[in-house]
Amino acid sequence: MIVIADSGLTKTDWRLVLKDRNIIKFETKGLSPFFCTEEDYYTALQSAFPSQIEPSMVSKVFFYGSGCAGEEKGLKAKEALQLFFVKAQVSVYSDLLAAARSLFGDDKGVVAILGTGSNIAFYDGIQVIHRTPSLGFILGDEGGGAYIGRQLIQSFFYGQLPSELSESIKSKYNLDLSHVLDRIYAQPKPSAYLASFVPFVNENIDHVFMSQLVYDVFEDLYEKHLKVIPELNTYGLGVVGSVGSIFKDFLLRIATDKGFLIKGFNQYPIESLEDYHIQKV
Repeated sequence: MIVIADSGLTKTDWRLVLKDRNIIKFETKGLSPFFCTEEDYYTALQSAFPSQIEPSMVSKVFFYGSGCAGEEKGLKAKEALQLFFVKAQVSVYSDLLAAARSLFGDDKGVVAILGTGSNIAFYDGIQVIHRTPSLGFILGDEGGGAYIGRQLIQSFFYGQLPSELSESIKSKYNLDLSHVLDRIYAQPKPSAYLASFVPFVNENIDHVFMSQLVYDVFEDLYEKHLKVIPELNTYGLGVVGSVGSIFKDFLLRIATDKGFLIKGFNQYPIESLEDYHIQKV
């Protein structure tokens, strides 16, 4: 019996694969070693793990999570999970490896996570290799939702947003300057706040200004990250994440204009990770 999990900042998707290969699905809050204690992991699992199954019956755990890439944080997550799955062999991996395996299995390819933030690397079929670092929403995150929100808000305050879009956004959001600055520089989860403007962008995507904004965002993604990965033209790109799925047509346009292939989009890696690990049991 094995367990597979894919954890983001807000939620964790779990799959319990029984001996007959039937699958039980459940969900907990996001479990990141940056923000969660051992007790958080244990409590979340205790409340959601299927009551008819003893955790001690699980032989292997494959946990993919945001914040698990580094050795120190990965070990912290592993030790926390081991307290619940006491007899299991626990393996902890990064969310980027989850994306890579869900898209390419054991084949090679370039992978991009485009959600609230962004993370891009080459996958050699075994591990992910960064050519550029992920710098977060202040210094980077090109192609992510926070970056799109930042470009939109900047256009609004610099007076570059067409009047009809400017009036529309003011009717839906509190864009008092002091409020916006407080949300970004003084309140928790500023990147999530910036990404909260993505639905407005998508609702108005047929407007020429908005479509150009999104195209330019993905052109920045290409110029700063994809362009410097020489394997891109050989193996192509795979995309995971909600923003990548929402604006897939723009990514396909960029791929055509720049001369590379997109091999696939996968908004929810957990389904493909099920298949990946079941095949190896």
